[in-house]
Amino acid sequence: MTFSVQTRTVAGVTLIDSTLVRTALEFARAHLDAMSFNHIHRSWIFGAIIASKLPAFAKIDMEVHAVSAILHDLAWDYTSVFSSQDKRFEVDGAHAARDFLQHEAPHYDHRRLQLVWDSIALHTTPSIAQHKEPEVALCCMGIMAEFFGPAFPGGLITKDEYNAVIQELPSLDFKEGVKKFMCGLCIHKPETTYDTFMRDFGERFVEGYPASAGNTVDLLMNPIDH
Repeated sequence: MTFSVQTRTVAGVTLIDSTLVRTALEFARAHLDAMSFNHIHRSWIFGAIIASKLPAFAKIDMEVHAVSAILHDLAWDYTSVFSSQDKRFEVDGAHAARDFLQHEAPHYDHRRLQLVWDSIALHTTPSIAQHKEPEVALCCMGIMAEFFGPAFPGGLITKDEYNAVIQELPSLDFKEGVKKFMCGLCIHKPETTYDTFMRDFGERFVEGYPASAGNTVDLLMNPIDH
């Protein structure tokens, strides 16, 4: 028996349109500002564009990818209800997405929950995500394409495709918004940023950012008392 998958089209891109995906969009809209919501929506679309062009993604779980992309930044604002004091924002976001799914998608088994968790927790770490399951890799690639646009490696996002997505979902001063959120984490949760790309924001933009407190070389090379 063949089951059809409901879809919709945004900026000329065909997207899965299941009840869970619509619920995830509503959840994200309720917990993100307009700039962040447009960002996660574009990231999902760019991932779908990439998936349509690479055979490696032909048979992936597109609902898992959609939910992962839609919920990936629930905690990048340190004031978010999902933000903890001691965890990386990616981990907080992964936890929040898993809690959402356990409530809204009780039919999701452990594997699908883990794929969503890994997709979000690793979305800023392409050197690891690219070696994980295709759903995890695609989520990361779609988010990276959001930043690179037509310069994304392999020519997978054309200028016309990029411009169509931006026209549908405007950037709303995206670069400054990212800077604000990353610097906010460096100011209010600095211990969670020392071993991440956020450290670069802290060192460049945050006066008094104590990155030296988390210097990995010092930690590893200092003598250990036995």
